[in-house]
Amino acid sequence: MGKGCQKINELAVLQQMRTTSKKDTSIETLRGLAIILVVIGHVIGSGPDGGMKVADDSFLRHFYFTFQYLRMPLFTVISGWVYALRPAKKGELWSFNEKKVRRLMLPLFFVGGAYYILQSIIPGTNFSYGLTDIWRILVFPYTFYWYLQALFLVFIVISIVDAQGWANVFRHWLIFFVISIVFLFARNAFIPQSFPNYLGFKGAIYLLPFFVIGVGIQRFKSYFENKIFVSISATLLIFGLVFQQLVWYDIIDYTFKPSDGIGLLIGVVGVVVCLRIRFSVKWLTWIGSYAYTIFLFHSFGTAGGRILLNRSGIENTTLVFMVSLLLGIFLPVVAEEILNRFGITRFLFLGRSYKYPSKRLKMKIRTTVS
Repeated sequence: MGKGCQKINELAVLQQMRTTSKKDTSIETLRGLAIILVVIGHVIGSGPDGGMKVADDSFLRHFYFTFQYLRMPLFTVISGWVYALRPAKKGELWSFNEKKVRRLMLPLFFVGGAYYILQSIIPGTNFSYGLTDIWRILVFPYTFYWYLQALFLVFIVISIVDAQGWANVFRHWLIFFVISIVFLFARNAFIPQSFPNYLGFKGAIYLLPFFVIGVGIQRFKSYFENKIFVSISATLLIFGLVFQQLVWYDIIDYTFKPSDGIGLLIGVVGVVVCLRIRFSVKWLTWIGSYAYTIFLFHSFGTAGGRILLNRSGIENTTLVFMVSLLLGIFLPVVAEEILNRFGITRFLFLGRSYKYPSKRLKMKIRTTVS
């Protein structure tokens, strides 16, 4: 009986891998592109005091500005699309969110904690914090790890909505999306910046509309593949991007914000257009398969590469950028291959199941995916 159940479970996982390998190539390509943009953004830095500390009038700052309002929305809408393949169900709400605690909160503490400690003790980092305050990373946003807290809250909300079947038809989904936008505007209008950002709830309110869009694109394909809708979205995206460049070159006076106005418009229509473009690139698909681990560990490579080069007297902007970018992408890949071998490290640092699939199943999965 036990062996029979194990066989069924293995076949189920194998079937899931087959299905994923067939349907995810374009999404994984897009995920690979999204995570590269995320890493590039953190290599450059959000301001003159972060990352490479590039000048405000440099090409790299211009590049950061150009993709600033599309980078995290794209990463989030893909998460929503993937979630919609296996949404939360009634009666499984607790187990669903329990897995999200493992997948998101454990890496937040152990990977984020390791990065926090390194920032505190290694000279040359852009920011440093007291070791006695390390507990704060579980309660308040910490650097880019705010995304894990915010996404965890998004999963709680969307799992409740789906468990109750409140977004199973397009009309109800649209109402849910409008409500998420209203909450975002309400956050901007009524929640002061000084109010403590417990568990990154402010970021969760920002991410929710994009996650909901990802769910909608997967769940209601016919609406999002409508040629008129796609054409309008593409036109609005072009308008937003052109407007953005005019602002950069001081032709138009406008203050961009990611959560309202033209910045939000670029994010919303941009993710719709990006997911409508179906293309597959093998090396981007490969990077996309490591996207979550790259997100978790990329700053060890980007910051480490920058510090080592600067200490060696190498300050060439192009060289520092390329080395930091490559380390930010490939160091996490090496980290995953090592950490994934041991139950305790894959559990704590990658948020995966402590038990590893049987050798026979791994061989089947490897054969299927390749």
